[in-house]
Amino acid sequence: MPTTKPRYVVTDTAEVAAALDVAQRRWPDLSRSRALLRLVTVGAQRLDAEEETHAEAVRALSQFAGTYPEGYLDQLRAEWPQ
Repeated sequence: MPTTKPRYVVTDTAEVAAALDVAQRRWPDLSRSRALLRLVTVGAQRLDAEEETHAEAVRALSQFAGTYPEGYLDQLRAEWPQ
């Protein structure tokens, strides 16, 4: 089918085949080609959600910035016996 969009070639390696097997158990009505497209979409959504979760965690932890004075850990460690 003619298109101006880029095309991608995916070799059916053991890893790809295993992923498609999982996808077809999840979406049995899809062909392997459609399952591959769904995997790409779902994978991108999952990565995006993980990035957002990470960003939220960093924002939550940032409230503790400045809680301890500069050099606090060095002073604490200096008190430890050798």
